[in-house]
Amino acid sequence: MAGRNRALTSAGMESYSLNKRSSLIGEDKPCIFLAHISIDKAAVEGIADYIMEKADIDVYLDIHDDALQRAVRKGDSAEITALIERGITSSSHAMCLISEETSKSWWVPYELGYAKKSGKEISSLKLKGAVDLPDFLKIGTLIHGTKSLNEYIERVIRNYKLTKPYSGINESLESHSNSHHPLDSILDWNA
Repeated sequence: MAGRNRALTSAGMESYSLNKRSSLIGEDKPCIFLAHISIDKAAVEGIADYIMEKADIDVYLDIHDDALQRAVRKGDSAEITALIERGITSSSHAMCLISEETSKSWWVPYELGYAKKSGKEISSLKLKGAVDLPDFLKIGTLIHGTKSLNEYIERVIRNYKLTKPYSGINESLESHSNSHHPLDSILDWNA
């Protein structure tokens, strides 16, 4: 069984209140909100697929939230904000994907600030190459490559299983070998 992208359920959730305190009741897995700049779409989709398929945990990837994308096309800032907050609220963790382009985003700092204020665990995942991090991204777990991403995911699952010992998570993270790892084009192995 694989994790899922909770943003894909947005069509059924449109009648669902945009109340910031609401969350998806009965979710049986951790969920990582993936904060990113749109230019890093291919990288964030690769990370999301890896987390869902190999770690068997959920993600919230906003590029698949139909209601949010409609709000973006309309330029409705209030609705965009409410829908981003809903995505963060329905998640247990927030992970910021960092590239050279991330510093150009106005939304990423907002998403992380809202996640921090909401009590979500924050992490920053450095994409391939050297990137300097601003201080506000150093407040959570720093993930420097595939090896530390695997360690982070294992810790998320281990901590979750402490609170839900009968969870149905069956992770199958891939260690690096001489063969190609699915994240080699996105992340350094152990930066």
